Amino acid sequence: MNNDQHYNPELSDAQCDECLDRYFEKVEIPDADTSGITLMTHMKVLQEGLMRSRRRWRLISLCSAAACMAVAFTVIVKTWRHDGRPESAGQYAEGSAAGYGYNEMTVPTGQRMTLVLPDGTRLIANSRSQVRYPSRFVGDTRNVWASGEVYFEVAKDVRKPFVVNMEGFNVQVYGTTFSISNYNPDEASVVLLEGSVAVTTDGEERVKMRPEHRLSIRDGAIDEMTNVNTSLYTSWTEGGLILENLTLGEIAPRLSTYYNVEIEIDPSIHNSRLYGCLDLKGDIEEVLNVLASIIPMEIEVLPDGNTFRLTQIRQ
Repeated sequence: MNNDQHYNPELSDAQCDECLDRYFEKVEIPDADTSGITLMTHMKVLQEGLMRSRRRWRLISLCSAAACMAVAFTVIVKTWRHDGRPESAGQYAEGSAAGYGYNEMTVPTGQRMTLVLPDGTRLIANSRSQVRYPSRFVGDTRNVWASGEVYFEVAKDVRKPFVVNMEGFNVQVYGTTFSISNYNPDEASVVLLEGSVAVTTDGEERVKMRPEHRLSIRDGAIDEMTNVNTSLYTSWTEGGLILENLTLGEIAPRLSTYYNVEIEIDPSIHNSRLYGCLDLKGDIEEVLNVLASIIPMEIEVLPDGNTFRLTQIRQ
């Protein structure tokens, strides 16, 4: 059969159908692998399901992370606004660390903590003190906030003054060593060991201090500046308290603050004088027993467990 005979466009529809029937009768069509098709179909469906699950978990993870960040931000804002400081976040960050986080260190009762700030400034915070500082200093000033009793060795930077903000006043320096105390904001003080500082009150009083001087601030106003033996006010950084001609009545308030207790003193021994150095590394009972070995007195712990009464031993 030649090609013209094989393909004849003039064949009728019935003849074409007859030819196709004869062809399919002779051709063997292999059985379809239905099991393989079914398996591939299941795999395709499973893959699409996993892809949908991944997308769904990514969305959940992103939403959870965003929610955690929102909660953390809310907690930070509430913490900053709960302590009586200015309400505006800008006032905290002004000239210091806008856009960066803040850290806070709180010292447990009867302990001291040492900290090095991002600029290299070293500080020692006394018992029950708090220091708040930025994770990074930016802007024209290096601002920190402090309460309690803190000793500073400020890293020198003449371009960026270091400012310690406290309730009622602030201390500005470029690089120096000093100590502040404001457990009671109505009776705060600044002791300068070396360098120079400028103290400014909220009432806009301003005083420049010289080394080996102590500035007293009462009720938010500058009271007096006197020449002092600075070691009397910084010996706590070494875990001791120098008793250079101090009376028991003068020592008791400092022990009360350090150990967070109440100390009542019999008037008959209130003015008893002490010398030497008192070790503050023990608990309040140990410290009072040391004092009792110098001044004959009886130590009574009142029922509240937090008040100590010192009375003269009658002979």
